[in-house]
Amino acid sequence: MRIERRMVPIIGQFAAGKPILADEHIEACLPCEAGVHADFGLIVIGDSMIGADIHDGDVVFIRSQPIVDNGQIAAVRIDDDATLKRFYKNPDGCTLVSMNPKCPPMVFNSGNCDSIQIIGLAVAKYSLIKQ
Repeated sequence: MRIERRMVPIIGQFAAGKPILADEHIEACLPCEAGVHADFGLIVIGDSMIGADIHDGDVVFIRSQPIVDNGQIAAVRIDDDATLKRFYKNPDGCTLVSMNPKCPPMVFNSGNCDSIQIIGLAVAKYSLIKQ
């Protein structure tokens, strides 16, 4: 049985930890199963999503969309920074929750940031087996 794949652009790095500057440019392309609707990939830096089996150095494939359901893993832009977390909408902002008990939730609203934007939904990942 042949697995159909397509190439997805990797556009930079983002944090699974504290938000880091989202520098979007194509660094490479990686194969992704054709049935996975991914628009781009981002390289994970940090360990805040290890409970979701997303580790430092993994590539997470993202489907561009402006809305996600509460509890879904999303790439989120806070001002000029981007991060990967479980997303929960609040009446006046959002809470971003890591999957590592060492990392506290991050609450954002108009009092501590200028803009919040969902970049997209995490739909797949690519990782190497670490020896």
